Amino acid sequence: MMEAAASGKLKALYVVGANPVKTFDVKQPDRLAGLELLVVQDMFLTETAQRADVVLPAASTYEKDGTLTNTAGEVQMTRRSIDPQGPRSDFDLIRILSHQLGMLGLGSPIRLRTPEAAFEEIRQNVRGYDLSVAGLLSGGAETSAASCPFVEPSYETPAGVVFSSDDFLFSSGTLGRYCSKLKSTNEAKEIPWSSSPNMQSWWYR
Repeated sequence: MMEAAASGKLKALYVVGANPVKTFDVKQPDRLAGLELLVVQDMFLTETAQRADVVLPAASTYEKDGTLTNTAGEVQMTRRSIDPQGPRSDFDLIRILSHQLGMLGLGSPIRLRTPEAAFEEIRQNVRGYDLSVAGLLSGGAETSAASCPFVEPSYETPAGVVFSSDDFLFSSGTLGRYCSKLKSTNEAKEIPWSSSPNMQSWWYR
């Protein structure tokens, strides 16, 4: 996608919760010069967001209701602890955008109005997601077994296409650098986050 953006084959890019400028070490502005529109939806003004034409401020996990599926396939329900002033949930941002585009005759607006309704649609249509709502409401984690029917032709993912961007909240400190409170701690001043095994193990507890 970065190559397509540089060559002009890709005209618009909508980035949600990612930082490709940092991940792919995009130092030259011309790597994105072919884009006519760059939209970034994120919690922070990342390197990518700083180059965006439009930035949509997204709420954090602690500012929104809904569910999340971790990399182990475990589904958990989240409840907002505060009402955010300004940011909107990813669900709301995409839903509002779909209605705006719908008024321009571009696609159909998302009719779902709540995260609960969205999760219910997932449960009904995605195999392996027919999970116990009671278990989720109790605060537990339900294991999904999402699958999709075999589709011809089969596609093998090339080596190196899927990788970690090492952009973890507490292990690398990449996102932690946006929090002045975290940066003001004695531990942050004494040793780098990513090089301290003790700090890493503490955050993983």
